[in-house]
Amino acid sequence: MSTSSYKRPLQPAPERLFENGKFQYASFDGPIKNPNLIDAEKPYKWPLPRFLKWMQLREWQAFQISNGTHFVMVAIYNAKKISLVQFIIYDIVNNKKFRYEKKVAPWSIDVATGLFGTESAYVSKNFSLIAKHDLNDNLLELSASIRNQKGLPDVKAKFTGLHDTIQFEPMVVSMPFSEKKAMYSHKCLMPVSGSIQFGKDVIPFPEKISQLIIDDHKGYYPYPTIYDWVTGMGRDADGKIIGFNCTDNQILNHEVNNENCLWQDGKLSVLPPIRVTRPEGYKGTWYVKDNYGEVELEFRPVIHTAVDVNLLILRSKYQGPYGFFNGFIKNRDGEKVEINEMFGMGEDFYLRA
Repeated sequence: MSTSSYKRPLQPAPERLFENGKFQYASFDGPIKNPNLIDAEKPYKWPLPRFLKWMQLREWQAFQISNGTHFVMVAIYNAKKISLVQFIIYDIVNNKKFRYEKKVAPWSIDVATGLFGTESAYVSKNFSLIAKHDLNDNLLELSASIRNQKGLPDVKAKFTGLHDTIQFEPMVVSMPFSEKKAMYSHKCLMPVSGSIQFGKDVIPFPEKISQLIIDDHKGYYPYPTIYDWVTGMGRDADGKIIGFNCTDNQILNHEVNNENCLWQDGKLSVLPPIRVTRPEGYKGTWYVKDNYGEVELEFRPVIHTAVDVNLLILRSKYQGPYGFFNGFIKNRDGEKVEINEMFGMGEDFYLRA
């Protein structure tokens, strides 16, 4: 274990990620106005028409939302070969999960480029998700309308997040899978307010106890794609917002390139590369550690989501449990931040498509 502290400087955020024939790879100090991965000249061995590049570019916006008693996962996910919209409500107190999901055509989903005056959406007669963004006004509005889903209660939801990237510092990265094959992510933890009309019941999300993490994401991912990911959020003893994001993926040079971070009362601390181990399997405890002594977490799953699809040319294996995190993370001042029964989720992901 290293005795020195980990450093990963934040670079000034550029207007565009692809400029003058190359990607700008770094961790950034703010949002990117135009994460223009689609403009990459040659992300693969041969030049491709724009439409074929679009077919290879995986894009999504995902949101985790919590009020302490309920955890909500929302995804507008367009990997082109697999495209879906998802709205999951997990009742933490009663250990009950309600999963709304629809596989859709890739051209029916709109995943916006950037977060300045944009909208990501899927809209149909009985399943609609709309995410509106404008960082000029600190705006994030997320709405859902879902009906007639195989005996599940109808859902109507609206959330408003305070996406103020000065007060709540985001983790923004552009990272290489190879010299010309990139991924981009903008993740931010913020307060949120709203409610879910769930059948005849209403689930409130008051701003004083509710929080949201957004992941605005694009990437030319490797074949196959493999990664581990864990995230959690909540409030500390003083009621201040706190959360983390840790990923172990196929990016080159994890010491320089990773998206691992702690958010504490709006302040961002970058974290070192991590590893996830599961000596007792997916349903046992997951262990999340680094080599600097800055991250030491245990994740105790309480409910599972699994996908296993094998269609020869398409192979998908996914484990995505929800559960509780315990342990500590050191912040940018070297102070230990205790993580006590913080709710969150993990993913072990494999996709060959």
